Amino acid sequence: MMPDMTGFEVCMKIRERFSMVDLPVLIITAAIIGHDKYKAFHAGANDILQKPYHYSEFMARIQNLIMMKHTANQATRMEMAFLQSQIKPHFLYNVLNTIISLTHLDIEKAREVTEEFTNYLRMSFDFQNTSAISSFRHELSIINSYLSIEKTRFGNRLEVLFDIDEDIDFILPPLMIQPLVENAVLHGVSKKRGGGWIKLTAKKQSKNEYHIKVEDNGAGMPPEKQKDLLSADFDRSVGLKNINQRLKHFCGSELMIISTPDAGTSVSMLIHLAETTESPAGLKDIERT
Repeated sequence: MMPDMTGFEVCMKIRERFSMVDLPVLIITAAIIGHDKYKAFHAGANDILQKPYHYSEFMARIQNLIMMKHTANQATRMEMAFLQSQIKPHFLYNVLNTIISLTHLDIEKAREVTEEFTNYLRMSFDFQNTSAISSFRHELSIINSYLSIEKTRFGNRLEVLFDIDEDIDFILPPLMIQPLVENAVLHGVSKKRGGGWIKLTAKKQSKNEYHIKVEDNGAGMPPEKQKDLLSADFDRSVGLKNINQRLKHFCGSELMIISTPDAGTSVSMLIHLAETTESPAGLKDIERT
């Protein structure tokens, strides 16, 4: 027995923050009548085991839960790779039109945009997007290509600001930041008459903690829409939900979204790395082999 809370209450507290896939729970109990089973599963337990139990059965149930979590993690990574590989038709059409127009006005600029577009496409279709780990600098390259293209299209209507610590680099799941930047452009700045700015901030907080923030002074959104963005029942924010889910898996934190109508939106995350996590340099060595 625990001193202040029952096991069922602890499980319910866990489920307030983590889903059954994010953090599987196995409840071990001495009494296992029908009502206890109902209470355990109603509280959010993935499985229940009665005392006394055989060690082999305990290990088998634990391994099944771990296998379920690994399968779910892989599905989440595949979902993000699939989402990223879907180059939006209107974006493709607009970029090609921009390049065609530039060939008549500024051939050198047309060449630069084509190079950035090629880099963006190559990374978007990169099958390593399905891998568990990338690096901040790799993602920053995708962001720079995307913003360079959009800056050419929007001109003075889009101002891009960076506040990034010099030489900062760290590992993180792939495609955690670029979709946030894209959302800031498409749903923030482009919706505001006269345009606006977006800003990417990346700061090292401590030895193993990094703070990332994407903000804009665009259209913003009302509180009720902010609440729905990360809801499992809201179908129009799959990218944000995917990022939030992988953030939970990777370091136990969640996206922080602050928005005010007609003033802008800020989306931030805290990346906390374990002491044993490999460095981006080590990741590059692995990719070259």
